[in-house]
Amino acid sequence: MAEQFCPDDAIQTEVDGVKLKVIVSEHKKCVRCWHQRYDVGEHAEHPELCGRCVENVAGAGEHRHYA
Repeated sequence: MAEQFCPDDAIQTEVDGVKLKVIVSEHKKCVRCWHQRYDVGEHAEHPELCGRCVENVAGAGEHRHYA
């Protein structure tokens, strides 16, 4: 098995072999879905939305998979 990267300051969880490190996102939050994504603000017509929400509001909408 390939060795996985683990930051030195990650903390061990109650699950054996699982460590955790929480960091603040560097991305802006979409005002529609509240996801913090890299593409918020890239669309001039919808500067507060992420690309996914722009597609759902002004495009054909995303393809959904229902079980």
